[in-house]
Amino acid sequence: MVTSERGIWLVIYAADCVPALIVDVKTPAIAAVHAGWRGVAAGVVPAAIARMREAFGTAPGRCIAMLGPAIGGCCYEVDAPVARAMGGAGWWPRAARPTGPERWHLDLRTAVHEQLVASGVPARRVATVPYCTACRPDLFFSYRRDGICGRMAACISLRP
Repeated sequence: MVTSERGIWLVIYAADCVPALIVDVKTPAIAAVHAGWRGVAAGVVPAAIARMREAFGTAPGRCIAMLGPAIGGCCYEVDAPVARAMGGAGWWPRAARPTGPERWHLDLRTAVHEQLVASGVPARRVATVPYCTACRPDLFFSYRRDGICGRMAACISLRP
C-alpha cells in the first residue's frame, strides 16, 4: 500500500513476516508492506519503492525505512522449494545459512534490508527492530512457534 494523502493510516498485520514501513520525507509519501517469504521472493518491497517513484516522484535515496519485529534467521528454517523461489537472489548468501541438506535458516529482515538497499534506499536509512518473534513469546505472536494465528499491527501515516 502506498499513499501521499495526509491523515490516511496504512496498516498491515504480521506475526512472523516482516512489516516494512517506508517514508519519503520530501514528497511526502509513505508505504506499508507485509513481506513474508513469498512476498520477498516476489519483490514486494522493491515494488513498493517503484510504485512510490512512479506515483509520487519519490527518490529512493531520500526514503527512510523501518523493519519491524519478525522471525529471525535463528528460528526460521526453510527448505529447497523456498530457496528456489528466491531465484538466486544476490542477497541470499547474506540472509541464509545452511543447516543441513537442502535446509537453511533464513533471515527475512536481512533479505528485505538488502532489497531496500538494492532499490536505492541508503543502508544507513534502514532501521531494523532486532527482536525475533519466535524467540520472544513474552512480547510477540509467532505462528511458527505456537501454531496459532496472532497478529501485530504496524502502521504509518502522514500528519494532516
